[in-house]
This record gives sequence, structure tokens and C-alpha cells, in this order.
Amino acid sequence: MNQNDVTPAQELSVGQILRQEREQRQLSLEQAAQQLNLRVEVLRSLEDDQPDSSILPTFMRGYLKAYARFLKLPAQPLLQQFEQQHQVKSAPVKQMRTFSNRSARQRTEKRFMWLTWLIVSIIMLSLALWFWQSARDSGLNVADALNSQAASNPSDPAAVVTVPAEMVVPTSEPTTELSNEPVPEQDSGNVSSEQLVADLAQLPVATQQQLLALSQPAVEEPAATESFGDSRNAGLDVLKMTFTDNCWIDVVDANGERIAYGTKQAGYVMELNAKAPFVITLGNPGVVSIELNQQPYDMSRFPGNRVAKFTLPGQPD
Repeated sequence: MNQNDVTPAQELSVGQILRQEREQRQLSLEQAAQQLNLRVEVLRSLEDDQPDSSILPTFMRGYLKAYARFLKLPAQPLLQQFEQQHQVKSAPVKQMRTFSNRSARQRTEKRFMWLTWLIVSIIMLSLALWFWQSARDSGLNVADALNSQAASNPSDPAAVVTVPAEMVVPTSEPTTELSNEPVPEQDSGNVSSEQLVADLAQLPVATQQQLLALSQPAVEEPAATESFGDSRNAGLDVLKMTFTDNCWIDVVDANGERIAYGTKQAGYVMELNAKAPFVITLGNPGVVSIELNQQPYDMSRFPGNRVAKFTLPGQPD
């Protein structure tokens, strides 16, 4: 019998078709069961068209399909005939679930998570930058207030802003000293002033300004204009100094007498009538205008915010 001639239309039952095909292949039930790794009773129940009631129909269909494939028979017609013969409904075929949707959802969740972390990081960085900027602006405002207070009252040591040593920028430039004539020999009281100027010249600019301000007594200037000496004496030289900002000064005349000393405020005008040459020391020469015998003296040669010592009249060294 040819396997192509075996169809359900031959009025043979499923069991008869299976037994006939097995016998044509000269196989025993034991051999077929061993090949299919099934029990002999299972194959016998299929050939006898009496499925075992203790076995679920789903498993019986599976055994029948495996037996038909083993015998090289079309499995689908036999399954349909088996279901019709034994009134067994075919279980609905469930579509296998795929993990592709789950993977796509996980990728979407991961991207959302990274986006969330990025937004949170940007917000935290912005807050940190804002706090830093606020603290910096607050520090600058405090420093400006202290500097304004020190500028308004330079004679008050408590109003002077103390700059930390690590914030002072050192400079290698020497203090400007201009003199063509030898300085007259000073008395014991003036030696300390010369030593003070020499020591100041070795210090940084900011430190010089602070020490000069701290060294002054807390004495209020009596007026915006000061005059020294007799202006009617034709034998005396007239030294006029105008201040546009606070400046510490020390002026010694030809006789070695200190005729001006201390801190002068902005807008102050000082007229000295004494014998030249004048030995002048200025804490901030950039804010002082000088006239000697009604002739303006060029102050542009002196750098601002540095202690300068020079002699009038005379040429720069």
C-alpha cells in the first residue's frame, strides 16, 4: 500500500490507518514505541481507536501527530478525523508572546530615565551656579561698602579695609624716588620718618596704603585750606598742593623742618611758604597737583597708588 493512497476518505479509522502503515513497514508496537520514546499502551490505544481517558486530549493529539510523522503519514487530516471521531474540540492556538514589545518598552523607559536624570542635573547645576553668583555678588557688595566707608573716613583705623596677605599682588618695581640735591641732614625726630619711608618702599602697594592710613592720628582737618608760613616774605618759596583724593604726605623744607605731615582728604588745598628745596613724600602721588612759585609741576611721571619721594626744585633721577 502506497502512503499517498491513504486518506481519510477510505472509510478507515485513524487507528486502522496507523496499524496498516506500521505493519507495511514491518514494525512492531514495541519498536515504534521505542523510536517515539512513548509507552506501548499509548500507541495501542491509538490503533484501537480507544484513547486513554486518563490522558488529556491535547496530549493525545500530540502523540497522534508524532506517530503519523513517524509513519510518514499526513498528520493534519488524521488529526481532523480523530477530533471528529472522538468529538474532541481542537484547542485554540495561542499566539506565542514575543518579548520584542517588552524590550521596546524597556528601551523607552530607559531613555525616559536618562532624560529625567539630565533635566535634574541641569536644574542642580543651575541652582549651584545661582548660589555661587549670589554669594559672590554679596561678597563684592560688602567689600564695596567697606571701601566706601574707608574712603569717607581714612583717618579712622577701624574704617580701613584689611586685605589678606594672600590677596596682595607683590611687585618688583622699586618706589619712585627723584632727587638732584642731597637731602639735608635731619634731626633725631626726622630719622624715624626717613626710616618709615624706606621700609614702606619695600612693601607691596596695597600694604603701603594700609600702613600709611593706619599710621595717621585720628585728627579731623580744621578746614579745606591750610597755609603755612608768612606769604608776605618775598624770600620764601610758595608750594601749593591740591588733593583730588585722600593722600598721605610728608614735606620737609631746606632747614630740615617738617612743615606738613598727615593724611589730606579729597578737595583739600594746602599752601606752604618756606625755603626750598622741599623733600616731599606722597602715599598716592596720582591724586596730587603741585605748584611751585605758581609754576605747575609735572606729576605724570609718578605711577599712581605708589609711594613717591622727590625733591623740589630738581630734575628726576
